Amino acid sequence: MAVRTGADLVEAYLTAASTARTTQADADFERLRAFLADDVTVRMASPWTDSPWRTVLTSAAELIARLRAPVNQGSSLTTETVNLVEAGGDVLVEQLSTIRRAEQSHVSMVCHIFSVVDDRITAIRAYRNDLDIPAG
Repeated sequence: MAVRTGADLVEAYLTAASTARTTQADADFERLRAFLADDVTVRMASPWTDSPWRTVLTSAAELIARLRAPVNQGSSLTTETVNLVEAGGDVLVEQLSTIRRAEQSHVSMVCHIFSVVDDRITAIRAYRNDLDIPAG
């Protein structure tokens, strides 16, 4: 993969992830590996606990498996990027996420910060409101 800006890499990853979630095709999920460090770490901001972060995934394989989960399929989750900004080795992505369950839509703003090193995503930190998030 050619060297590009972190913002370009993250934007291409988001497009590829959306395609994979929609098609559910093995080949589309495997394409995501080219964007991710093998040991990519995903952390979520904690909801007022004794630690500011909770680590939820620690590898590209775990991240791809999570994207395959029913809750992340294109038919149940859609995302719209409303802001994408690069600062240093980090890329901030603000998205409007909509989860559809039982004929209802649940909408929330989500913020992800992607760390990029050597043309690979090495870490993702996420901020979202988990209060009353639909199960799935």
